[in-house]
Amino acid sequence: MRERGCIMRPAMNDPAPVLSIVVVNWNTRDLLLALLGRLFDAPRRTFEVLVVDNASEDGSVAAARSAFPRAQLLPQSNNGGFAFGVNRGLAAARGDWVLLLNTDAEADWQELEALVSAAERAPDAAVFGPRIVDEHGHPQPSTWRRHLPRHYLPHALFLGRLVESPPPTADADVDCVSGCVFLIRRPVLATVGGFDERFFMYFEEADFCERVRRAGHRVRYLHTPTFAHVGGLSAAQSAERTFQAFRESTLLYHAQWHGRFWTEYVRLCLVLGHLLRLTIWSLLALAGKRGRARLYRRALRQLLRPGYVGELVRRERKVPTFT
Repeated sequence: MRERGCIMRPAMNDPAPVLSIVVVNWNTRDLLLALLGRLFDAPRRTFEVLVVDNASEDGSVAAARSAFPRAQLLPQSNNGGFAFGVNRGLAAARGDWVLLLNTDAEADWQELEALVSAAERAPDAAVFGPRIVDEHGHPQPSTWRRHLPRHYLPHALFLGRLVESPPPTADADVDCVSGCVFLIRRPVLATVGGFDERFFMYFEEADFCERVRRAGHRVRYLHTPTFAHVGGLSAAQSAERTFQAFRESTLLYHAQWHGRFWTEYVRLCLVLGHLLRLTIWSLLALAGKRGRARLYRRALRQLLRPGYVGELVRRERKVPTFT
């Protein structure tokens, strides 16, 4: 599949920082301002912050530009999704390390320093992710196994735990780390390119990690740095779009890595799982409980659309290269 052309980094006169922090924002003004306040508070490394704003309508750009003039604001005219925003940040990043950071991640310099220092001690790894907890200190998923078609039937039948691996309890090589705090050794971008913009949201980090590992590099989970992640606040503003984007990205990922036959199998597993869940939510609705029946009905229409998988298989990669 064809990839996009090369994205050149802009020329800058000042010395390059050690760390480039890329923040993709969409209508999370207050979270963005809180995050920038922590990032510009007593930094321990030379760094730059690049805020890629995906056409927010809540005044995010003006507020951030006024309160934090040192931040580089990269406003976009449309919301092209997370991978789209990441690539605009990667194109402008000049650091030896690039950290992708969600606006709903609580990052301070003690943890940032611990993350980068630990990564520097693993020179043969290219992507790193820390331990992640929610706002109450409870562990969140920080790593994932490689997504395989055989995982989907157990998930459809509410037996997902049978194919899930326990989370690591120490530093370890893994298949994929969470995209909410995602550290990249920048030279690897020249080898594998950026994120695939076909993924509006979800699975873009899994696809990137797959390409990194196939290029011979390691993906590493670091257990000591801990970041808090509120999670999903930007996505929650558009629940239906988010719900459908997850299903589409699931199939796009399998179309890329496992071919059409297995992608059709995954689609059938999703249809089965959605039918079962729709039945449950519909029964709950009869009992007067609000739920997700409407979302599952719309997702089923999406999954059952004639030619849907063939359309996804034919979509060309949108992966920029970097110099």
